[in-house]
Amino acid sequence: LRAPWRLSVFVGVFIAAWMIANAMLYPLLATLTSWTETPLAFAGWLMLAATWAACVVALRQIDDAPWESIGLGRAAWRAAVLWRGLWRGTWLGAAAIAATALLLFVTGTLRVEWLADGTTLAAWLGAALRMTWLLAPAALWEELVFRGYLWRVADDTAGPRVALWATSAGFAIVHLLNPGATVQSLTAVFLAGVLLGLVRQATDSLPAAWLAHLAWNWVMAAVLHVPVSGLPFEAPGWRLVPTGPDWWTGGAWGPEGGAAAFLVFVAAGAFGLARVAYPSTLSTTTSPPTASRISGSN
Repeated sequence: LRAPWRLSVFVGVFIAAWMIANAMLYPLLATLTSWTETPLAFAGWLMLAATWAACVVALRQIDDAPWESIGLGRAAWRAAVLWRGLWRGTWLGAAAIAATALLLFVTGTLRVEWLADGTTLAAWLGAALRMTWLLAPAALWEELVFRGYLWRVADDTAGPRVALWATSAGFAIVHLLNPGATVQSLTAVFLAGVLLGLVRQATDSLPAAWLAHLAWNWVMAAVLHVPVSGLPFEAPGWRLVPTGPDWWTGGAWGPEGGAAAFLVFVAAGAFGLARVAYPSTLSTTTSPPTASRISGSN
């Protein structure tokens, strides 16, 4: 099938699976966890279930392709080079937001505000686990959609370069629904999508892109205690407060939406493009470049 039909099937199955999951799974899960002191949120997990169902149908029934075609086969988890890719993805996501926060600190536009709530280490760990419960499935379903199946369709249709830019644009458009979205914040999301796409392309591993995505969001929510794409999270003990102009700090959207993050994105993106274009000179691995790397370097 041509790309529009493949995408239509994927979206149709996703919507149907999401409706079924909300109608049948959510009431059951809510009942089973009603004894907990803090109610658990299942929206991200239901979205992940719907996305997984859409991928299964699209790959097995429409494309007749294995999970390796979207960078999610068993080999992607087993191979040593991809395990290193997973750690590189995690390191990149954490380092990028840390560098953004450091740049804001150095320029005097971010400060720490200590909260007198008597937070203990146990309380912080509990909050960090709850944030992980929310952020992990959200990052995974987004990667399955944009750096997974949509990337495959775009790559098949027009090559890896179009796949990189098209999926990044779609990634930004989805965030229009987030509170406080602006042209600048969506541009930042687009650039973040480019970085995640470069991780996906350089490592041939969707899990690497997922961990980069998760590490970026988790450090913001659990360590820095700042909004994540305009969404606030609990902040036990402290939070980082912007003191400079919104165009530089990101304001209520979070530091990822400001010009400081843009500088980090551009620097990381330039490095990532170099790794994709010249993998043999920047990598210590001995595996040959994949077809997508060779095409992406043209």
